[in-house]
Amino acid sequence: MQQPSGPLIRAAGPRRPTRQQIARRRTLAALIVVAIVALVWLAWPRSDGIDRAVGTNSDDPSTGGASPDGGEGGNDDAGVIVPGENPIEHVIFLIKENRSFDHYFGRYPGVEGATEGDTLDCSSFKDAGSVELSDAPLVQPHDLGHAFYPGLLAINGGKMNGFNCIALGEDLAGYSQYDRDSLPAYWAYADRFVIADRFFTSMYGPTFPEHLYTVAAQSYGIVDNKSTTNVEGNYCDDNTEYTQRFPLEELTDDDIKRIMRLEDNITATPGQLLKIAQYWQSTRTCFNIKVLPDQLQNHGISWKYYALPNIWMNALQAIRHVRFGPMWNKVQDPETILQDLKQDTLPAVSWLIPPEGDANEHPGSSTNVCEGENWTVEYLNAIQRSAAWPNTAVVIVWDDFGGFYDHVP
Repeated sequence: MQQPSGPLIRAAGPRRPTRQQIARRRTLAALIVVAIVALVWLAWPRSDGIDRAVGTNSDDPSTGGASPDGGEGGNDDAGVIVPGENPIEHVIFLIKENRSFDHYFGRYPGVEGATEGDTLDCSSFKDAGSVELSDAPLVQPHDLGHAFYPGLLAINGGKMNGFNCIALGEDLAGYSQYDRDSLPAYWAYADRFVIADRFFTSMYGPTFPEHLYTVAAQSYGIVDNKSTTNVEGNYCDDNTEYTQRFPLEELTDDDIKRIMRLEDNITATPGQLLKIAQYWQSTRTCFNIKVLPDQLQNHGISWKYYALPNIWMNALQAIRHVRFGPMWNKVQDPETILQDLKQDTLPAVSWLIPPEGDANEHPGSSTNVCEGENWTVEYLNAIQRSAAWPNTAVVIVWDDFGGFYDHVP
């Protein structure tokens, strides 16, 4: 597969600082000078032989004391450690859809990946041996189950062998993976930067609660997607939408322990899911919980959430005080980040959510993973060509496992 415009694989180069940055750095430099003077004064021995450095004595070389002339009473190798400036001024979270680590990077050299996966007999739930992970097609033939129950079943208490028993998983489409030839840009990024082979989704799935975690570090106990899709609008903009949640504020410690036992033994006896579902409550997909943008706003830190409205992945559209408050102005079209990069107005924290379809790499509906990778390359190239790049960290994640095999519980 050829990229129409290859990824820019280069380190951050020098960037001409702004006046504000120069002022901050000069202030920091002044503070460092003051700190050095203070440390020297603290470490310098007094005339009475008592060292001001805590726990040392300048007359005893074994304690690391320093003499004024740097002679035998001191450690010539000892240096003063001063605080440095954190070069990161921008963080971008790029969130794509429904892929597991082994599915994309299991064949990448040096990582903890797998090239074969265990399976279950879907009637008896007994071990059914392992299969080799096949070459994944650029266009997946269909979607795979990746909701709460499929996640429980696939993980199967940590055995990681139920991926063939999830919805639409019987053809072993989930037991497939890509290589460098099929994902050249992603593998090139892994070569040049950092790849995390023990990086997991926040819960069993699916999209809605997983994306809530990206903005709130929780899902409000929600375990499923929205209930209706035939009404215009989404989440707070569709009064017909409901979903299921664990009422965390009502569950006792014993309730939570029982739920976790049921989850960890999902194939032990029939009806385990029904026992778990007894704890669920129906709730509107419009509610108030504290989100990371609240904290950023309160601390005067700039942010934007680059996502189209009325798509499954726009989690902030479900947060009532964001959707119907002034912060909604910071929820903008993903293409806006390209303008912000050109104008050097990239905020300190950004969420970048691709549009639905090829761009977000969600399997099924003729989605071509090559087109999704190209979208990533286009936006990362724009970031790397911008003035913000030397001070920017980009984190690329996929929101849930998508029904694809992974061997690490």
